[in-house]
Amino acid sequence: MKVANVILFEIGLCALEDSNLIYKRKFDNPEVEYSSIIQGQKNYISDLIPKLKNYDQVRVNNKNLIDILQAESFDVKLMSDSRQNEINQNKLDLIIKFGLSDNRDELTALLQRFAINLSSMKVKETSEKLDLHLVQAVNTLDELDEIINTISTRIREWYGLHFPELDYLLQNIITYANIVRDAGSRENISKELLSQLELPDKKIEMIQLAVSKSQGGDLTQESSDSLKVLASQVIMLSELRTNLSTTIENLMETLAPNLKNILTAIIGARLVAKAGSLMKLAQMPSSTIQIIGAEKALFRALKTGTRPPKHGLLFQHPSVNSAPKWQRGKIARALSSKIAIAVRIDVYRNAELDNSLLEQLTKRIETIQKIYQEPPKEKESFEDRGRSMHKRPNRSMGFKRRKMRHEKRRRH
Repeated sequence: MKVANVILFEIGLCALEDSNLIYKRKFDNPEVEYSSIIQGQKNYISDLIPKLKNYDQVRVNNKNLIDILQAESFDVKLMSDSRQNEINQNKLDLIIKFGLSDNRDELTALLQRFAINLSSMKVKETSEKLDLHLVQAVNTLDELDEIINTISTRIREWYGLHFPELDYLLQNIITYANIVRDAGSRENISKELLSQLELPDKKIEMIQLAVSKSQGGDLTQESSDSLKVLASQVIMLSELRTNLSTTIENLMETLAPNLKNILTAIIGARLVAKAGSLMKLAQMPSSTIQIIGAEKALFRALKTGTRPPKHGLLFQHPSVNSAPKWQRGKIARALSSKIAIAVRIDVYRNAELDNSLLEQLTKRIETIQKIYQEPPKEKESFEDRGRSMHKRPNRSMGFKRRKMRHEKRRRH
């Protein structure tokens, strides 16, 4: 049986029959060509394939070569561990022997440069992945929400010392911030200003009436200036949040349209962020997806023996948080199973939107709501069960006593 040995080095590729060299190729761009071969591309070994046609078997030192050559109908085997170790230990000598480099010093410098360039290329490829940008975007969005809420609360409390009635009349913080920024003192809140904010006429009348009867104290110029700056920051951050939400929508539409269709863009992006990446989420079972975001509750349940959590981030989904308590776990389970399928379609198949998943999920939720309309009967708690078992007579002990009495009678 004729056997060819194909050896992949960092800077080139060789093929041997016994100890005779039948093919060699030095890479022009080592990190690019080596990476392509590792990823299963045959572009840089197309001229090797005709050389191997006359051999019954091909043995390789790298498992990534197996898939490439098997696709060309070769009988391919991986070299033994001892043979691979021998090649690795004598790599420099073999590269020089096969004519891929002239001297040891030049080869050492070449391999060092190869390692640096390959690492840089991998870092660049990783940093360009869109799902990592999605993770950063949604984390920034959540942090923006916290900042906006914190500053908004401070503005309401501070401006409330001057115009407390406005806090009860306006719930929208952006409208509230616009009034604070444009008016400052309550005496400057005019009908024209309120009309520009597109408030209803009835609301405008109520605010103007509150201005005339306000019990708040006077506002100093310094406080007014500081409040205007804070209000401007809230408005600016809100605009940034809107743009960021649009970015997340677009990224989810590109990366995971099926996941977005089931979960909405923001919740889907938060799930990806918690998992670490879209690929990691696709590798998770549905049971893990169901409790992502509830890790503390899960570990507490494992430690104390209490009931485990039924959902984590999935509670943000309308079908879960709007459902009665006794239905939430079942709906979260159905939702997580469809998420697991959707994200795998997005990652491995790169398929377009499939509405059948959402239709199946909707039918399943309707079935759950129909079957479990009423809450289940309360089960006996662990403590109550323990008490009832403690009160229950020990029948086995009674049986032993009767047996002992029977033995005594037989002896007498």
